[in-house]
Amino acid sequence: MNTQSQVVSFKEEGFINLQKMIDGNADDSIFGQMTSSGPSKEKLNQVFMKQNVYGERLDIIHEVCSKHIDEVHLQNDLLDRHRLSPAGWTLEYRPLSQDNFYAHASRIDNGDNNYEISYSLGIPAILLSIGIELDSESPISQYNMSSQNSINNWFPHIEKRVEVSEKTINLVLDACLLIYFHEVCHVIFGHCKYKENNNNEARALEMDADFNAGSMFGLCIRGFSEIGRKFESGVDTLERIVNAGFLAGVAFKALSSRSEIYHQPTTRVMSFYGGCISSLTHINELQDFESIQDGDDFYGDFITKSRKKLLASLRSSSLRYFAGTEEDFENDYKELMGTTAPLRDNLKDGVLSKLQVPVMRRT
Repeated sequence: MNTQSQVVSFKEEGFINLQKMIDGNADDSIFGQMTSSGPSKEKLNQVFMKQNVYGERLDIIHEVCSKHIDEVHLQNDLLDRHRLSPAGWTLEYRPLSQDNFYAHASRIDNGDNNYEISYSLGIPAILLSIGIELDSESPISQYNMSSQNSINNWFPHIEKRVEVSEKTINLVLDACLLIYFHEVCHVIFGHCKYKENNNNEARALEMDADFNAGSMFGLCIRGFSEIGRKFESGVDTLERIVNAGFLAGVAFKALSSRSEIYHQPTTRVMSFYGGCISSLTHINELQDFESIQDGDDFYGDFITKSRKKLLASLRSSSLRYFAGTEEDFENDYKELMGTTAPLRDNLKDGVLSKLQVPVMRRT
């Protein structure tokens, strides 16, 4: 991966081309049921034993995990009510008592339209630690050792809950939702029923889930009512997903190896953004542009400004190695636009159109 000096401008990436990949599903009712609750603080202490979290440090992790699970409860309930149950589909959320960064959607054996999403509680915990470091006003001394960073040593300088801002908590919750929505999209758009024939098709499904996760984020936070979590405006929502995608992208870069079935993290984050812009322009919450270039300039500038503070923090953090774009990003993006996106469109217009959850209109 490249260093920070090689970060490219979103304006130069032709990013807003992604905005035009509208699914025709921009429906603010696409929000399941949840059968599993999160673990107790005692259980979390056992799961995260290597991190030696206790006292208020453990309380912070438990708070974030609990809030994340509550938000999944709400979103799944809305999705079940409006989309899944009318079509005879089910979706279960299974929080995993694991300290890794893992999420996966799959079919359950008992029935063609029954699904579950496994989601490690290591995800909110790791994102919390990264988020706390990025919100720190000065370098964290415990990370001066070359082997220590905010992924393998969780916020060692924090002792009290009041030391963690609500802004950081909300950022982490947004990133958790974005990753969760990616898995939801694998379910509702028929990916779990389809066996891809090659790596190109696998990348197309992952890109589709990324784009639609961004769309869901733009629409589904309208279901929240709490201050700091509820929908304020299209502009505020776009700023939230820019920062959430940035945080998720740092974790993707740091924790994932190069794969033939995923585009690079920088490219994936752009798909998140494109999906959100698409859904919010479709419902007139964001400005649309007849000219792709005008839209590219406008939203490219917006994204660059919105992530500026986080990027500056990352460049001085223990994870500064991941502040740059990947060295072959340009080729990866060209592959997305030239191969992955057209293949994704063909799959959605073809076989996936018969496998996705049908929209059952109430009479």
